[in-house]
Amino acid sequence: MYRELKTMTAVVATAVILIGLIGGCCTKRDVDAINTRLGMVESQTRETRDMIARMDSLLTATTASNQQLQNDVRSSSDALAQQLAQLLENYNDLTTRIELLSKQPVRVSPSSSPGSQTQTTAQPPTTSAPSKDCLDTYDNAFAMVRRGEHENAIAGFRKFLADCSTHADVANAYYWIGECFYLQEKYNEAIVEYEHLLKNYPNDPHMASAIYKLGRCQQELGKKAEAKTFFQRVVKDFPGTLEAEQAAQRLKDLK
Repeated sequence: MYRELKTMTAVVATAVILIGLIGGCCTKRDVDAINTRLGMVESQTRETRDMIARMDSLLTATTASNQQLQNDVRSSSDALAQQLAQLLENYNDLTTRIELLSKQPVRVSPSSSPGSQTQTTAQPPTTSAPSKDCLDTYDNAFAMVRRGEHENAIAGFRKFLADCSTHADVANAYYWIGECFYLQEKYNEAIVEYEHLLKNYPNDPHMASAIYKLGRCQQELGKKAEAKTFFQRVVKDFPGTLEAEQAAQRLKDLK
């Protein structure tokens, strides 16, 4: 742009001189007038050049600002998408736990009131009758899970497993230990507990959730092939469940 203005100035100056030469003799007054006009043209050219430079600088700054704004918007959108995915994961986990809790058998303490024998549920023959200490230990550990005291809950469930190895809630204890590790992002430790449950208690009601969480642990550890295997198993073996829906979505994300 500046080069074009400079060329125009030279053309104008040449044209003025030629007009003067064609029109006749040039007096000193004519030369002074021409010089004055040339000075005005040069001054206007400088002003125009400065104005163009300012416009170029403004355009450059605006372009950079727009690019930064686009980058910020893109980064914010990505961050929001990740937060939404995490919230959905947490919501699904919470829904799963509520569903599982609703399936927990209601424990009725023996009562001395008449007819209390009709309220007592017979224990499975493969497990011993629950003692009050075992029930208290399990319930206390489970209460700590709900309070987010994961390390204390793990210790409580470990004590329960050591003292009440034939109790009906042994499988549940292994599952919740795995959940505590998972919630602490200790995925290798969680895998150990889930796999123990899978191997020794294949008919446990937590099985769909445990297999799904095995897939999530493998995914978080960057083992996509192993994660796909577990997710596919959930979709195949537990159709129509919340875990199957979650696993199907994870399989789409892993493609």
